[in-house]
Amino acid sequence: MLTEIAIEKGKELSKKYDVDEELVLTSLYLAHTVFDLDWKGEIRKNHPDLSAKFVEQYLDKWEVVEDKKKIILNSIKAHHGKIDTESKIAEVVKNAECFKFVTVKGSLIFLHVLGGRGFSYKESVEMVLYKMNSKKKLLTLSDCIKESDSNCREIKKILKK
Repeated sequence: MLTEIAIEKGKELSKKYDVDEELVLTSLYLAHTVFDLDWKGEIRKNHPDLSAKFVEQYLDKWEVVEDKKKIILNSIKAHHGKIDTESKIAEVVKNAECFKFVTVKGSLIFLHVLGGRGFSYKESVEMVLYKMNSKKKLLTLSDCIKESDSNCREIKKILKK
């Protein structure tokens, strides 16, 4: 469900910034092909690189042209801000991916997911707020930043923080 929030934002931002929606959506769907639920595990920390390495073999197999392949791989690798985005497409992907955690809907979904994983309510709220704040810092598109400001105030209000 969180990915679908990113997909919707990706569609919106693709139109607004006039970038290739297919590359944005492809990157968003493939950004978490290698992932782990262990909050502090190595796979979780390195999933952008691990996902890009995993995806690259399929992009080759599917004969994706080199310039599109490069954009998709950079979009996946850069969505946590550890490396620079090399295109407006990658910037849109990063903002759409991060945006899901600075929405009320995304925060409530994440809170529910954490509860299902056995975290206490208090731990879950702390994790939701941590994720919200860390993802908000990665936003670079002005409209995403502006919208996240009001969303984050609402999230804090709902969580009574």
